[in-house]
Amino acid sequence: MEVIRDIADFPKLSHAVVTSGTFDGVHIGHQKILKRVQERARQVNGQSVVITYWPHPRLVLFPEDNELKLLSGIE
Repeated sequence: MEVIRDIADFPKLSHAVVTSGTFDGVHIGHQKILKRVQERARQVNGQSVVITYWPHPRLVLFPEDNELKLLSGIE
């Protein structure tokens, strides 16, 4: 896994299979999504890509929200 934090550092990909979401903890639903992305990328001889958001979008929209509990942090 490679973590890219700046869009300027993102390489050009020929057959990317992409998913995006707030992956604040990789529970069983997230695992199924990630597995499907990897399977599809293999089928097209491409690259699997996950785009996630940090900070959590809810914290951007509602910074005063102290009730949001994340399963895990960006680390």
